[in-house]
Amino acid sequence: MKKQEWIDYINSSLENGQSFGISYYEADKASLLFACDVFRRRMYDVRVGMDASENGTGSLNVSISHKQNSLSFTVKREDNGHEILRQLTSPDIECVTIRGCGTVINVVCDVVSRAIHHGWYVENSHLNTLTQKHQNTKQRNTTLLFVLRRGSQLDSI
Repeated sequence: MKKQEWIDYINSSLENGQSFGISYYEADKASLLFACDVFRRRMYDVRVGMDASENGTGSLNVSISHKQNSLSFTVKREDNGHEILRQLTSPDIECVTIRGCGTVINVVCDVVSRAIHHGWYVENSHLNTLTQKHQNTKQRNTTLLFVLRRGSQLDSI
């Protein structure tokens, strides 16, 4: 299927209040992933993984929650984290991705530190480098990304 066909197929499940899930063995995994990214940007909780199979073909495993319960933040220099933390208090939000590059990594770490002390846990993290070419030089910026999941509501403890 092409990207738009996948979007329509996934959307039909979500509109019926059902989560979408698939284990996909075909060679062209890109179209499915492009469609999944559309739903990730719409703030659905999208989980992607890959497992080995007995036939030697990787199985792409995708699940998409039927609820729009995710947030995504790219921290910028002018951000201080308070607005991000305020949005994390919504009981409807269950998954948060927060990323930053360069010195704003301190803000990312501060937000994650506060979150994990208030009912969230770190599901995943990535430390990476963003390389930008400027004329004859390369600028390498360190990037940090955390995926947080709600473990509990503080008032439920």
